[in-house]
Formats: sequence, C-alpha cells, structure tokens
Amino acid sequence: MNDNEKLARDVKAWRGKEGFTAEKAAKVLGIPRRTFEGIEQGRGFPYPLLLRVAMERKSLSPPAVPENSPPAEPLQQKTQRQI
Repeated sequence: MNDNEKLARDVKAWRGKEGFTAEKAAKVLGIPRRTFEGIEQGRGFPYPLLLRVAMERKSLSPPAVPENSPPAEPLQQKTQRQI
C-alpha cells in the first residue's frame, strides 16, 4: 500500500467516524469538494501531514470534561454603557 492509498484509507475512516458527507468533510477541512473526493480515491494531496492534523483538530468528539466540573457560566452581553 503506497502513501496515497494510506491517506485515502485514513480520510475515509475519519469521514465515516464523523458521519460527514464528502461535501461537509471538505467544508470542515477548508478544501474543495473535488479535491477531497480525489484524496479519497487515492490521488494524493501535496500536504498529507497537514491534512491529518486538520482531521484530528476538526473531530467532532467533545473534549473530556471532568464529571464534577461546574457548568460554564453564560456570557453576558455588555450594554453600550459597560463598554
């Protein structure tokens, strides 16, 4: 298996795990849909390491939050006088 095939396999697995369509995955990663489809078909990508980092960062899995952590406080909008 060459590098392009490995990248295609990883991209397909990531998209399946996240439940994205090809169009949504491309949008999340900030690349054209046709480019994304080419990557999945094994045509490669000039920056595979950056693509892998982007997929890792764009994962929809929520970050781990300790069970006893207090809930986040809502942001308060400032009025013109408070600014």
